[in-house]
Amino acid sequence: MIRITFFLLVLNACMSCKRDDDSVPALTGIEYFPTDSGSYRIYDVHSIQYSSDTIDSTFQMREVIHDTFHYNHTLVYELYRYYRADATKPWPVEPDSVWSFTTDHNQITIQEASNNFVRLVFPLSNGEVWDANTKNVFLRDDVTATNLGKPYTVNNNYFPETCNVVEEQSKNLVFKDYRNRVYAKNVGMIYKRYEFLSYNTSDEHIGQYLVDFGSIREEKLVAYGKP
Repeated sequence: MIRITFFLLVLNACMSCKRDDDSVPALTGIEYFPTDSGSYRIYDVHSIQYSSDTIDSTFQMREVIHDTFHYNHTLVYELYRYYRADATKPWPVEPDSVWSFTTDHNQITIQEASNNFVRLVFPLSNGEVWDANTKNVFLRDDVTATNLGKPYTVNNNYFPETCNVVEEQSKNLVFKDYRNRVYAKNVGMIYKRYEFLSYNTSDEHIGQYLVDFGSIREEKLVAYGKP
């Protein structure tokens, strides 16, 4: 009787362990940032730089996942970035800049210039909040995933499943900080808009939101593919 009771207790414990394992959530969302070598994305870019002279420009940018290498036991992806004036011009042979990203610790960390930013975390869910600056020296910067799985259209291209990452949406009489990215399933980033604006706060202009200096940059996906 004692042996039977012990066997039943062990069997119950094993079944409980299996139920716990089955309840572990899958790493949902990783398909929003494909990592296939050779895959590319092309964006129409509109940039406005405000200073003593306002510079308003449009051009195209292409990102290509070029190659991978290991650094400190971590797989690193090379992200080549090319620029051209418009679609009628050829792409340069050599990239204008090289970024990189990693997928370790269930997150996408992109090294943009010399700074690391956590752009996505997994499992990804609506309302998920994380610190984009956890791997750099900047102050904490919480971003939020919203509209996961919702459709989005950019440049007349319809994407049935996307995720909106709200990085910042603040505005007052002194400045505006607006940062937003949209990712599409099996595609990657399809839209980005950044606004960093400082307003004129003189007595006669305060509240009119006249820009003293700052920048606006908008990127819209126009093409993408794999080798």
